[in-house]
Amino acid sequence: MAQIQYSEYLDKVRGCWAGKNIGGTLGAPMEGNMAMNDVTFYTQELNGVPAPNDDLDLQLIWLAAVEIHGLDAITPRLLGEYWDHSVIAPCSEYAVCKMNINNGVMPPLSGAINNERYKYGNGAWIRSEIWACLCPGAPDEAIKYAYIDSCADHCEEGIWAEMFTAALQSAAFVENDIRKLIEIALSKIPADSKLAAAVKLVIDSYDGGKPWNETRELLVHDFEPIYRAAVNIGFMIIGLLYGEGDFDKSICRAVNCGDDTDCTAATVGALFGIIKGRKGIPQRWLDPIGETISTICINHFGYGFLYGLPKTLEALSQRTARAAIAAAAANPFIVRITDTPTNIPNNFSDSLIGTEVAQRLLSRPLYYMDYALPYAALRVEYVNGPEVLPNSELKLNIQVGDCVHVNTIVRFRWRNLPETWGAMPMAAEFAVRADCFNTVQMSINVGEFDDTMAYLELEVSLPTRRVPEVIFIPIQHKGTVNLNRGSETERSYRCRTRIVAGQVNEIIENATPQL
Repeated sequence: MAQIQYSEYLDKVRGCWAGKNIGGTLGAPMEGNMAMNDVTFYTQELNGVPAPNDDLDLQLIWLAAVEIHGLDAITPRLLGEYWDHSVIAPCSEYAVCKMNINNGVMPPLSGAINNERYKYGNGAWIRSEIWACLCPGAPDEAIKYAYIDSCADHCEEGIWAEMFTAALQSAAFVENDIRKLIEIALSKIPADSKLAAAVKLVIDSYDGGKPWNETRELLVHDFEPIYRAAVNIGFMIIGLLYGEGDFDKSICRAVNCGDDTDCTAATVGALFGIIKGRKGIPQRWLDPIGETISTICINHFGYGFLYGLPKTLEALSQRTARAAIAAAAANPFIVRITDTPTNIPNNFSDSLIGTEVAQRLLSRPLYYMDYALPYAALRVEYVNGPEVLPNSELKLNIQVGDCVHVNTIVRFRWRNLPETWGAMPMAAEFAVRADCFNTVQMSINVGEFDDTMAYLELEVSLPTRRVPEVIFIPIQHKGTVNLNRGSETERSYRCRTRIVAGQVNEIIENATPQL
């Protein structure tokens, strides 16, 4: 069995978070600029304080959720609740997610609707390190949580992007070869995806001897703007391959490709830190930013009742390690973290290449919500999506499985439908076994809306239970809910926050008496 010594594991986790902080700080000033850059080191005055980075912010929240509930209890809905409580960034896919959750559209459905502009964007794959650190050497486990995480504010290519980076980083705890890591990560996403095409383009260009800047131009030219995750992961792969194992060259190559520069450099830095450990990161990159964590888009207040959120890289690393040890104790697929020397069997990384687990994730429907019944799992799939017009038909697949009972009857019945609405059938029932899933197809005749949303009541009952369960299924009036993008959001939230923070600091400094 593969195992990694605790001291080595902790050094890799420390390297991961330090590399994340470094890359995010290096790329922050250039974020969103599509022009190529020419940086070789930090361009801002730091004075021991890193730039705030939402790439790291959300992972602090996920760590808190894992500490409180345990890794095996993490679900899309649970992270959705933490999102609604904690994320305060009023922009892009983050805002879409919160708006959808507030309308009762919970993950995983929240990432798939009202999100045409951002669904294949960068907001998810930039926060995959926590799942890699909690599932070291187990990319098939890491991608499960990457899916749970990313479906809150993305779908398809946006989800696959975080599955890719989570697999890449998880495998890096037991494999140092970049090409092997990319091979492992590619096995977890659709081979015909735009993301896979972008990664392969960079590999082919590098192998063909093309300069990095020509490869970058090919990426920008060959992919439509909506596939932002694919392009920027391509930039990250440029950093990894053309950096040729050098930390400075790797993170700077990523930044110099432009666009989401803090994200690409932060992910490259984190991967480098996992491979080399904190000891392998040049000290000259560590000194200017110190050991603190600067946050920008999360609400800290609600976490005072437990530990609070970590404020230093060391606190984050220690708490990540404790959560990982607890997770490994409950999950035999995660590499053991022990006090004995590291032992990775020969060809172990070859066993990490595979599609079985990924295919189960990739085969899930695009539009669905899960509901936890006391005795079973219930899934509602919107065949053509939950957005409909009045006087149209809405098709649903209602699925029940993971039933506690060996053999029982589950009955469905619509109740309190809006006045002009109907259903076919109005009720249905089927036998459910403990070891299989059953599905019933239902059609809703959509009538008039009196609001942007309608919430259909589905009663679920067992013949042996006097009290039924009732779930509420959200339906959206098509064309009435959207994220407006006006002049205020033309300047990024992060940029505006930095400007305001700088103005406040200047006022404070000018008002402070000089002693």
